[in-house]
Amino acid sequence: MTRRSRRPAVVVYGAATLQGLSFTLVPALATEFLRAPYGIDARAFGALFVPLTLGAIVAAAATPSLARRRGMAGVLRLGVIANSLALLALMLSVVLPHQAAYGLLLADTTALGLGFGLNFSAVNELASTLSSSATRSVTIANVLTGLGTAVTPLFVGGLAAGGLWPMWPAILVASFACVLVVSYGWKAPPAIARISRTRRPIPRVLVLFGIAALLYAFCEGAFSSWATTFVHIDRGFSLTVGEAALSGFWLSLTGARLAAAFATRFLRPRLAFATFPLAIGVALLLVPAWNSGASLVGGFIVAGIACSIVFPYAMSLALAAMPDDADRVASTLVAALMTGEGLGTFAIGALRTSGDASLSEIYRWSAAVAFALAIVAMLACRASPQSAAKSSR
Repeated sequence: MTRRSRRPAVVVYGAATLQGLSFTLVPALATEFLRAPYGIDARAFGALFVPLTLGAIVAAAATPSLARRRGMAGVLRLGVIANSLALLALMLSVVLPHQAAYGLLLADTTALGLGFGLNFSAVNELASTLSSSATRSVTIANVLTGLGTAVTPLFVGGLAAGGLWPMWPAILVASFACVLVVSYGWKAPPAIARISRTRRPIPRVLVLFGIAALLYAFCEGAFSSWATTFVHIDRGFSLTVGEAALSGFWLSLTGARLAAAFATRFLRPRLAFATFPLAIGVALLLVPAWNSGASLVGGFIVAGIACSIVFPYAMSLALAAMPDDADRVASTLVAALMTGEGLGTFAIGALRTSGDASLSEIYRWSAAVAFALAIVAMLACRASPQSAAKSSR
């Protein structure tokens, strides 16, 4: 493989990895935000995800238009720039007083949302063309994103103990700059760059896959955004155990995705997409029932496995079902993903702060969302042609 032919994979997979490394910075710093100069409560912390969600939705909605003018490679570069600005805002926030620091956190999550909506939409569409198996390539991209989300809490936890956590966003800014340099002058091949200028009504199958992505993201957000708080604050275990639960969730999610990426010959995407949500529902019911630190970490590991393949399989199946409308598929599912992620963070934060519900109760209630996801996933599979399942492999 020549240097020129390697560049698309380096850019796409590099951007995917860095997106994951950036995405869990705010949840990983949740306990840092309790202290000066921030001093925020659970409601204010949950509010940080509102601009993130809105920014991602706006960026994902703008992606098809931007792709027509700049190509998907250009959209990816815009996402890289937005992510870099978010990280710079986070770095600067630590030297400002309370209100100004919180304002920069809001700027951070806004830019991060814009960056996620642009970058992740481009990553998923571009990844689907990197090999003959769309499911494998898209899943690998999501594996790398998941790997980034898994290791960030570990690095941040170690750096935070010494008061050095701003070093991590500084490293990420430098890494994003490298991706930007490598991507300079690269354009997506004609098969990707050809984007229809005529817009048809949104098909029913895309609506179903979008709803599935939203419901899935709510469940993922319930685990990923609140794992540390649930274990450390609600259950009274050490911060180390709380961070282990969060990292266990992301590491198991990533490991299961990696296994699935190389098991497409044996793992039927449509069947797996429709049945894994049932495992998510079971995990949401079981995690509140366990009381030891080890069992809670194990519960979040099980939850990560249950969550692993739902979104990448939704993306690959939807892209295979609507190959001529790939830009809109990618942007719709990413927007739905972020909407659900925001609901799974902000709504839970509001319920918890009000004192009317504990996280244990909220997890049990959320099992209904997972079971609804299973129903929607089955409907989406029935609405998509059988040829989509074959082309997604």
